[in-house]
Amino acid sequence: MLVWKPTAGGNMEHRTLFDAMAERDAAVNKVEGNTDSNWLRAAETVIKMLAKSRVNGFTTDDVWARLDAMGMTGQVHDNRALGPVMKRCARDKIIVSTDKYAPSLRRHCAPIRVWRGI
Repeated sequence: MLVWKPTAGGNMEHRTLFDAMAERDAAVNKVEGNTDSNWLRAAETVIKMLAKSRVNGFTTDDVWARLDAMGMTGQVHDNRALGPVMKRCARDKIIVSTDKYAPSLRRHCAPIRVWRGI
């Protein structure tokens, strides 16, 4: 699949899905690299705890609620910082995405994925 994108000079260049995936990965890595390591560890700890304790699954709203209770939400510069932690936990076989979604309490009832522990 090709996507046309305007360049700074006004010309059009084509990009592939692989280009978009590379840009996504670079953005994820940049966000994670700019996030405090203590916050990253706290988020991973919360995810592991929820993975073990929530048999019906959990959402990122649950992770944020626990981080807020720990006083950690003010220590992150970008809410997208949770994404790389979730991806890493999935890659490390700590959690797996389900085919279920729940309305977010943080994001105007937007549907967010339900995860469960492995």
